[in-house]
Amino acid sequence: MIKSRAPGPALIRHGIAALLALAAASGGVMAQGECGPDAPPPVPLCTVAGMLEAMNPSQTLDVFGNLNPAAFAGGANRDLMPGQASMSFAGGLSAGGAACARHLSARRLGGTEGVPGIDAGTADMLADMIGEDVDIPTASGGTRQTIFEVFSPNIISYQGGGLGQPLSLRHGGIGGWPRNSGAHLVIALKGAGPGDLKAGETYPTKAVGSSGTGTASGLYSAWTGQIRPRPYLPPNTENQRREQEFEKRTCHRLRRQFLSNMEAAGVPLGSTTGRQVRDMDCDSDGIGQAGTRTTATGGSLAGTVTIDQITETAVIGRFDLSGTAKIERQTRSWSTRGPGRVDVDRDTDTGALSVSGRFAAPNMRNMGFTRPPFEVAQAPTSNAGPGAQLRLTSYRPRRDAKNLPWDNPGIRLRFNRPLDPASVVPGAVTLETGLADGQGGAVMAPVKVRPRLAGADTVIVTPRKPLRDGVRYRVTVRAGPNGLHGTEGAFLPVDQVWGFDTMVDLDDSDPLSAGLADHLAQTEGIESDTIQVATNARLVRGKPAVIRTYAKWRADPQIAPAWQVTSFPAHVRARPGAAPDAPLLTPEARDVTIRRPDDFTDHERRMARNSINLYGWTPDYQELRTVRTEIEPIRDCAESPRIFSGSEKVAWDPLDRDLKIGYVFARVGPWYDFIPQNMIKEGALTAKRAARYMEQVFPVQSAEMTEAPAPPPDPNLNDKLVAAIDKTYQFELLSETFSKDTMGTLKWLNSVLANPPAMTERLRKRDHIRTELLNHVQDHLVANGAYDGYDLVVIYMPYEWMKLLGVTISPRVDQQDNPTAEAAQPFIGMSLTKALTGRKRIANSAAVTHEVGHAFGLGHPSLQGSADSVNAARDRHENTRWKGIEGMRMDPDGQHAFNKSYEDGNAESEDELLPLMFPRTQVKETLFITRRNYDVMLKNLKKDFISLSP
Repeated sequence: MIKSRAPGPALIRHGIAALLALAAASGGVMAQGECGPDAPPPVPLCTVAGMLEAMNPSQTLDVFGNLNPAAFAGGANRDLMPGQASMSFAGGLSAGGAACARHLSARRLGGTEGVPGIDAGTADMLADMIGEDVDIPTASGGTRQTIFEVFSPNIISYQGGGLGQPLSLRHGGIGGWPRNSGAHLVIALKGAGPGDLKAGETYPTKAVGSSGTGTASGLYSAWTGQIRPRPYLPPNTENQRREQEFEKRTCHRLRRQFLSNMEAAGVPLGSTTGRQVRDMDCDSDGIGQAGTRTTATGGSLAGTVTIDQITETAVIGRFDLSGTAKIERQTRSWSTRGPGRVDVDRDTDTGALSVSGRFAAPNMRNMGFTRPPFEVAQAPTSNAGPGAQLRLTSYRPRRDAKNLPWDNPGIRLRFNRPLDPASVVPGAVTLETGLADGQGGAVMAPVKVRPRLAGADTVIVTPRKPLRDGVRYRVTVRAGPNGLHGTEGAFLPVDQVWGFDTMVDLDDSDPLSAGLADHLAQTEGIESDTIQVATNARLVRGKPAVIRTYAKWRADPQIAPAWQVTSFPAHVRARPGAAPDAPLLTPEARDVTIRRPDDFTDHERRMARNSINLYGWTPDYQELRTVRTEIEPIRDCAESPRIFSGSEKVAWDPLDRDLKIGYVFARVGPWYDFIPQNMIKEGALTAKRAARYMEQVFPVQSAEMTEAPAPPPDPNLNDKLVAAIDKTYQFELLSETFSKDTMGTLKWLNSVLANPPAMTERLRKRDHIRTELLNHVQDHLVANGAYDGYDLVVIYMPYEWMKLLGVTISPRVDQQDNPTAEAAQPFIGMSLTKALTGRKRIANSAAVTHEVGHAFGLGHPSLQGSADSVNAARDRHENTRWKGIEGMRMDPDGQHAFNKSYEDGNAESEDELLPLMFPRTQVKETLFITRRNYDVMLKNLKKDFISLSP
């Protein structure tokens, strides 16, 4: 048996011991049907496979691993699989669809109680297995009350005898029910046992609780919206922190114990659908759900059950109950109190409710228990109507079909025998959808249809007006004498109910803003962004691009949330816009799920899952003027596909540029005698990563960074700089020891004292010393022609000695004295970092790329003010997103990219996205180039360094 999971790990913490004792029921499985006018209907919803379709795996616990079809294949219990039924609510809530009817059962009134689940036959079987008599108390005596149990197709009701928590159900509208909904009804006949039932008779009845007593409870539940993790909030007190840690440890311990017990018992946890324990995050406070939630809990319902026919295999009849029930509707919104928290607006009312339907309850056994305390029962055969039954042998559209044309969904029904033409009337086949009731629920509204015979055994149903696009509809083929019937009077035993979705019209252009970033057109339709680096920037030749395709449609305010299409399957492709039949630009994305823009979570937007991303196009210059993106909804049995398309104008830039950068090691200080092997490796790794990063953020076709011939060590320069660094270090220590005025005094003393010798070198700041070193190395490189093969040269310095990171120096010379462009080439000083310095090694590649940006005219973003205020401004921007960044960091192979978006987020860092030129060294995952700076690079990469402009 199973239990559904309430939000949060509390169920596991407090109830595992009880759950270990629960038992599981069983059943059989059939294969799914195929599409086609002559194909049989799909597998009945009341098989294990059919009922599993309604379950939410991550919110359902499977104690014995039985929630998989293979666990119920064959065996004696297959006779206890539920039969078909239908159920419909009206009044306080409006919902209904196909249902399942448990085997005819009975509740014993009076007499003696026995071991739950053990009857006399089972006790005899156990005695035979043991080989000796055993005294097992069994229920006997008293009277038996007939019980009918009808529920929407879901494995939780079948095995657990109730609906459980609302979030334990998750489906797209199984059997014509609203999305993520479920219903459960237990009916007790007054004064009639199973042996008293006769065809043609009507019996008074009432709805009872799951145990067969009291009033009805847990009649209905449904929810719409999103589910997100709910992390623990930061503790406000030490005591609160300890409580949170205790809860986490307890959850982890119980989870390990539970899984260990299941493994020891041989439970096939790898094959079961119920994943609650395996997926539980004990370091989280649970989950939150925003959207709507509707429940009908408790009620006093009474009415009648009429028996139409009793065969050796089924009791066929109908029920009609009415009364009052407590109905609660919730509107749940994401709260500002923290991630995963919701604010709930409740509307509770006790009002009128009626429930009606039909059932074909199995009548095949007379031993055991359907579920304790209900005993399996069997009624004597009785027939008050035609002996034959009408049966629906095939139908179109298939159950839960997607993307049906709204102008003609093609409803076609075929039966096992000729039909009476007089029964083919509009009321015999109905078509409905759910209109919004203003409280998050639905009011079922009929659609006018015209049914007609197309051959003796086939009915075609045509809507009198086009249907709405992007809406779920429910088809009901009425059962009983008032429904369709054969020429000799045979009728369907239970209503046949299923649903389908009409296609979303992506040709609409109505205003839309929900779920869209500001840089997208705020209208419905199809839109694409072809991106190499920055969104909406001009393209260059030879650089991989991604085509982000957005399908945009809005919620229909007139349709209830559970009856709106929020996703559909489709094929997506892109081709040159001028030629509808031109070869594709990228491989087609087949069988993808298109989702409505407001259906995505913040995490999904951050990871660029709110678009279909087409990779594989590396354009040639001015290869096309427009990109045509196409979305073809996938349809079953479609004679001709429907293709929607959008057009994107593409702008080009003639830039054709590769970057070639050299690097050398400055032989000074700790590197004077030799370069440590680990630093040689670090320099090569930094060069490789920096070159890759430059390709991803600059409009270049390629970037290469290789080692250049290094200048030889200069002993005079080394001695001079080592003395300067040592003296600076001593004075820095003094400055840290004394007051802020100390350094000024020491500088004055240094200017008048000639002794000791250590004081003879003028006191200088580290950046001045670094500049002298870099100028010396750069002069050597220029003199020896080392710049001839490079755009730039990076000079590596030892960070632990220099204590400074990167700098770009751009010498400015009078062109009349030295008109060569090389004389004005910038050079970059870069201190290599390693783990012992406390700085992440990966920051080196971002720092080099940052300095290359400076070399090509990019400046720091403006942070005005004093040094202290600028530092404070830098601090404020950390862990924020910078406006003006929109793009993708593309892998050089063009097959993957990371989203970089001020509006949607940074795929590589949840909280931070700063510009590449931010004036503080950051790891590259948190950085990206702004659109403005990218445009500057498009301009400046065409120029000589002497003529760069910001």
